[in-house]
Amino acid sequence: MSSSTISSTTLLKRNPDMVAANIDGDVVMMGVDQGQYYGITGVGSRVWELLENPVSIDGITEVICQEYETDPATCREDMSKFVNDLIKIDLIEVVE
Repeated sequence: MSSSTISSTTLLKRNPDMVAANIDGDVVMMGVDQGQYYGITGVGSRVWELLENPVSIDGITEVICQEYETDPATCREDMSKFVNDLIKIDLIEVVE
């Protein structure tokens, strides 16, 4: 499924092939197949936690808006972009 077909209600989850560790609040991960290292900081680390279980962009936005002072429309736009970026580099995937 391409990122252009991801709706705000599409369920997403972490790519199970990613090996990740939380280091002082930041997430560091490695793609076993890709041999690439990635790092996520700040709010992105919290989003990574939420993606442990299937969740939609709407679900992520709801939690982030509750936990951080942010405008819901801006938050949804930011979360959509972030999630689509993660999909492009195979860190997360659509739940089939």
